[in-house]
Amino acid sequence: MSSFTDKLARFVESTCVGLALTLSKDVGILQVLLDARTPLTSHQIADQRGMKERYVRELVDCLATAEVIHASTSDSGCLLYYIDEEEKKAFKTPAMARMSFSVGMMKVYDYLKSCFSKTGPSGFRISTEFYDAIDEYGDCQFDSYVDSLMRCVDGLKAQLESGIDVLEVGCGRGRMLAKLARMFPESSFTASDKVQSLQDWQKTNLSYIPNVKYDMLDLSCPSDLPSKQYDLVYCVNVIHDVPDPLEALKTVRKLTKPGGVFTMIDFATSGSPIGDKGNMLVAFLYSVGTFMSVPESFQREDSQAMGCCWGKQRAVDLATAAGFTVDVVYLEYPVALFICK
Repeated sequence: MSSFTDKLARFVESTCVGLALTLSKDVGILQVLLDARTPLTSHQIADQRGMKERYVRELVDCLATAEVIHASTSDSGCLLYYIDEEEKKAFKTPAMARMSFSVGMMKVYDYLKSCFSKTGPSGFRISTEFYDAIDEYGDCQFDSYVDSLMRCVDGLKAQLESGIDVLEVGCGRGRMLAKLARMFPESSFTASDKVQSLQDWQKTNLSYIPNVKYDMLDLSCPSDLPSKQYDLVYCVNVIHDVPDPLEALKTVRKLTKPGGVFTMIDFATSGSPIGDKGNMLVAFLYSVGTFMSVPESFQREDSQAMGCCWGKQRAVDLATAAGFTVDVVYLEYPVALFICK
């Protein structure tokens, strides 16, 4: 068998094992093993979660064969399953949070297939399952994102401590904004998104934070802009998902006070599959772009539909064309902080 055939087989097999791993997380099997201090039988795992042992056994046998977890035999001959203490740390990294994107992919799979036809729909809105995945991924990253903002944007922490007006555009469920608002009670934070259900979620779940306000804001509709401007405007993985990124960035420029700053945390890939050849994280992002970013941005005929691998240089060029001076700080490739003034 050729090396390429081997490689292709690994992709296909890993896809199925990865889905099994995602299922083990969602039904609670993975958490049982992470919490366990001693190896467990499939019956013990099943009993802890009120599950059928036969399903549990098949799933953990898959993961043990793939060496995601470990299996050994007790003195009585029973199979025991466990995760090494050192290896448990890996399950708290962003890599594991990416698992949930596969659930969103399955949800939209059939509808996405219809989008490929020239006579099919152009796109569709991000599903609840994808918002769940975005939240889970963000929860692993927000601390480092906030630290990067404070470290890389000169004077920002002092300004936030004294009290400034802050706007997050496309904030989704607003988890990062909530973190910042709690850290800096003297500043005023506005959570904005164009999806009504998300703003309803924000008002229900963030109402306990007194310095948070809410606004419906669509960067693709500059005619509906509020008159208010902000000292700091920021977003996380938003601009590449809008129909016209240049139009959106020009809108952000109008929302930013003179002397203020706009920051975006976004993917700064090479912008080419050749430039990122062999980088499986970027390949993963192209897959997310296919299932989520392109359909979300393809909401009108003239949509740019750039996808999350739009590329560092294109992002810089667009922000510059919108009137910003841009500095780029890589956090961990391909994620970067774009500081726009």
